[in-house]
Amino acid sequence: MVQIKIPCSTSNLGPGFDTLGLALNRYLLLSAETDHCASVQITVEGNGKDHIATDESNLVYNAMKVTAAKLGKTLPALHLNINNGVPAYGGLGGSGAAIAGGVFLANELLNGGFSRAELLNVAVSIEGHPDNVSAAIFGGLTINCFDAEKNVHCTSVKIEKELSIVACSPHFQVQTKEARKILPQQVSLKDAVTNIENAASLVAAMMNGNFDALRYVTAERLHEQYRATLIPGYDEVKKAALDAGALSFNISGAGPTVFAFTVSNEQTIADGMVNAFRKNGQRATSEIMSVENSGAVRL
Repeated sequence: MVQIKIPCSTSNLGPGFDTLGLALNRYLLLSAETDHCASVQITVEGNGKDHIATDESNLVYNAMKVTAAKLGKTLPALHLNINNGVPAYGGLGGSGAAIAGGVFLANELLNGGFSRAELLNVAVSIEGHPDNVSAAIFGGLTINCFDAEKNVHCTSVKIEKELSIVACSPHFQVQTKEARKILPQQVSLKDAVTNIENAASLVAAMMNGNFDALRYVTAERLHEQYRATLIPGYDEVKKAALDAGALSFNISGAGPTVFAFTVSNEQTIADGMVNAFRKNGQRATSEIMSVENSGAVRL
């Protein structure tokens, strides 16, 4: 049996649209057993288990098949067990963890020999963008770019200084395709420059442990003002988080989960966001998390 652990993640971090990822300490646990298996069997436990496919359309299993094909190998009949500890309402890299997990698990199961960089490129060929899958594979803060041949290159920065991520997930779904559809195809030069300077400054602040800079370097102009319209009570939830002492407030991925960076007052910030959602007619769940620096690991 092969067992692995994959972290969830937040992405964009404000200005790093489709570029920055941050691994968090909630996990997808996967195991694959091939002995005495005549057919594919998939079992699911944990968050959102009733909504995760248990047939061959399962996202983890499909990622395993793609990886096997890239390796030039055949995926055998197996029992795949999925234990999902990732909050299930969207925006915390659940699909990225599933894809990265499937890719990593297949490589381990088949003794494939792919490096993490090669696994990332397989995962991106499935996911389409590198932010969440890179964080799941490498851990820490991941900064991603494509070369002229469309290969992804990732730098992972380990965050050694204590930093809390307070996430709040309202109990409804925002489809990533819908959240992308509302984004403009053209932006002003001024808005593009704002994102470039803030994304660069954000990476520097995280590398240096200068977390007070998160008060201003997480501002952005490319996507959040549009995606906020899909989240009822967004402005009130943001105000509640900042009033409670948060350093920043952003949409996690495509949403609807929102999150705040902080080094104190975690529970007060979490309660403030939940209460603000409630006042806007939305049930919500909060999570107080920290950075996971290890990425995908075999247990």
